[in-house]
Amino acid sequence: MEKNDGNIVMFPKWKSRLESAGLQALKEKRYEEALEALQPLLDYGVASNDVVTGILMSWIELGNFDEAEELCQKQMKENMDQYYHYLHIYITILFQSNRYQDIVDLLDEVFEEEEIPHQTRTQLWQMYEVSRKLLEDYHKEKGKELHSDFLEALEKDDVRKQWVLLEQLKKQRAQSYIDTFTAVLQNKTTHPIIKTAIIEWFRDSRVDQSLSIQKFGQQMEVNPLDLNPLQSDYILKQIQMRLSGIEQSNPTMYDMLNKFLSHYCYVRYPIYPDEQEVPAIVEALKQLGHEYLQLPYHSDEENEQVQTYKEEIELCEQHYLLIVGESS
Repeated sequence: MEKNDGNIVMFPKWKSRLESAGLQALKEKRYEEALEALQPLLDYGVASNDVVTGILMSWIELGNFDEAEELCQKQMKENMDQYYHYLHIYITILFQSNRYQDIVDLLDEVFEEEEIPHQTRTQLWQMYEVSRKLLEDYHKEKGKELHSDFLEALEKDDVRKQWVLLEQLKKQRAQSYIDTFTAVLQNKTTHPIIKTAIIEWFRDSRVDQSLSIQKFGQQMEVNPLDLNPLQSDYILKQIQMRLSGIEQSNPTMYDMLNKFLSHYCYVRYPIYPDEQEVPAIVEALKQLGHEYLQLPYHSDEENEQVQTYKEEIELCEQHYLLIVGESS
């Protein structure tokens, strides 16, 4: 080594010796020795593309995917002349890690945004097709497993596990499971929150058919494709608007009431309150907010309907927190 303006610089002969030894070790599949020789070249900023590639290949072979991914991403940003070379290696890292979804998402973006040389595009397309097929196979097998586990949890009346499994099943296309889950929606003993999760899944999967749903003693026919997401519903927004004064005077109470309202409507979904119910629900929420925060509150609406909504909102909140959890 020699010093140059205060910076430590590697002697050319040492650089050449390390590069030669490292690449020879790589050729002979002695990956740890290859890294020992090549890593200093990277550390001193004198690594050629062959050296960087050698380091990446060694890390991949040794299963050090995190280090390989970080270096590869850095090279893709900083070494644009070799972008597609490092893109191939990056895809190899993702492939070795079974991250097929990441490959598909990445290549979707690459195909859409970049001018790609014909030969490179052909190679990337082949990688894309293989990854997409493996991803489909993985989802199919994973879906079968989740479906079986859900039915077992249903039989054991393990509502929390049903919820967890449904959250994973939402990554699948609901169309493959319509028959099973339509029966669940009609079952009077299925928890309302589980029915909500199923309806959301069907809606987000764009299931376009009339479904029969039994919920809170009501029998209804619903096409999931016609349903709005919960937070965009007109009645929900109307109630929030009537609570907006509290948002200004007591933001803590408003946040709490907004959670109560959201959770209450989630449990009921797709049954929304009608406009006639809105004043009583607003009053019930206000009373609950003041009671929970132990603040004085005078109300002229101490009627049975308001009390009923208070009890319903509290019950829905308890069930929501037990099944879905605090952070959702």
